Amino acid sequence: MTFFFALALGLTWLAFIPFYLSHGESIPWFTFGPAVSGFIVAALAGGWSAVKAILASMVKWRVRPIWYLVAFGLPFGAQLASILINPLFGSAPPAWGNIPAFSEILPIVALYAVFSGPLGEEPGWRGFATPRLLANHSALAASLILGAIWAIWHFPLGLVGDLSLYGTINVVLAAIVFTWLYQNTGSVLLAILMHVTHQNSVRFLGKAFVDGDYVQQQWIGVAIWAIIASAIVAYYGTESFVRRPGARLAVA
Repeated sequence: MTFFFALALGLTWLAFIPFYLSHGESIPWFTFGPAVSGFIVAALAGGWSAVKAILASMVKWRVRPIWYLVAFGLPFGAQLASILINPLFGSAPPAWGNIPAFSEILPIVALYAVFSGPLGEEPGWRGFATPRLLANHSALAASLILGAIWAIWHFPLGLVGDLSLYGTINVVLAAIVFTWLYQNTGSVLLAILMHVTHQNSVRFLGKAFVDGDYVQQQWIGVAIWAIIASAIVAYYGTESFVRRPGARLAVA
């Protein structure tokens, strides 16, 4: 695991250099660092069968429909709730007209899904790292370890003004939720969908506020994710995040 994490950070930060030099105007190929690292380490450690297991999880769509609702609805609902709650803490009313129309957002979301993290990160974080961390750690411990690395992975974004404390904390909390989703589905595809929804809910719905009101709304969002993560731990326990406490997904 140490080699995977070092490679994921190293490849990402190396590939970030041309993105930084372009002032954020070039294609962000650096987001594929975790996936590339996962496939490389899987191939070295387990051969084609280990690589094939990650690929299979990326197209695993036969899961209970409720998990699709979770993948799409939970991040969207959390962001919407933070918008509705924000005025209760003194913000201006949400400017719904600032949010682009869905027809305008959809093509951009498709591009972001490929080049802004979901497709490039999830095969590494969830497809490779999560099941292997779970082989030696509880679900909570594995989530916190991965969440810390995931947060550190984002640090170069500070060089282009796209890093915040609330976003960093949210990544660690989200790692718990993503582990829960993966443990109950075994699907990297669902993790990709949740990543897309979470990322773009913040990106587009957040336009309802500006300046300090926006920052306050994002902190409210962090608090909501903390409640969700705490509820998962309270209900499922720390060991596996599934109904059968002793059950874990098999490591490929």
